[in-house]
Amino acid sequence: MSDLIPTKNLHRKPSSLRYYQDGPPTSIDLTTWRLQITGLVQKTMAFSYTDILKLPQVEENRRMVCVCNWSIRRTWQGVLLSEIIKIAGVLEPEKLFLKQTSIGTPEKGVYEATIPLESAINRRTMLIHSVDGEVLPIEQGYPLRLLDFGLYGYKNVKGLSKLEVTTEYELGEWERKAGYNINGIIKPKKYWIVDLAKWHFTPQEGEITEF
Repeated sequence: MSDLIPTKNLHRKPSSLRYYQDGPPTSIDLTTWRLQITGLVQKTMAFSYTDILKLPQVEENRRMVCVCNWSIRRTWQGVLLSEIIKIAGVLEPEKLFLKQTSIGTPEKGVYEATIPLESAINRRTMLIHSVDGEVLPIEQGYPLRLLDFGLYGYKNVKGLSKLEVTTEYELGEWERKAGYNINGIIKPKKYWIVDLAKWHFTPQEGEITEF
């Protein structure tokens, strides 16, 4: 990981703290933090941070997109969501949804977002613990963030504490507050590409892969 090429123009990236909906915790104790897997699973589970690191790891260079019309391509390290779902034992994912819940804070509570499970698995959604060879900073979602690269950032919860497999497709905080589309799929439009330092139009819906 130390040989990774640094992301270009990273210093020009908008601060994600402005868009961290529930406000980041000031500290997280990894000895007590757990990722809870609940709901319509054959096996309810609680993964420690060490457990996550022991699972099969993937490293992928992919582009995330914020609904605020900027995007950045970085190298992400973590575990495929499909691996977690397989271990927990989920039947008929095509009929189910995944509700994400953040660690949150006493002052602002938790942040939640729900996504269709099958499409998330098909898009190789990742549970990210590191980016560009370094542990995720708080503003990026330490200690673990879900990233479905076909969806805008508001659908990808930072500082995960729980994943619940459910039959309910629920509105999240920003769907309610700002009227964002519940499906959160990235739209064909012009985005500011931070790493390329220019505006670029993408004609297709979903994950941006052509640049």
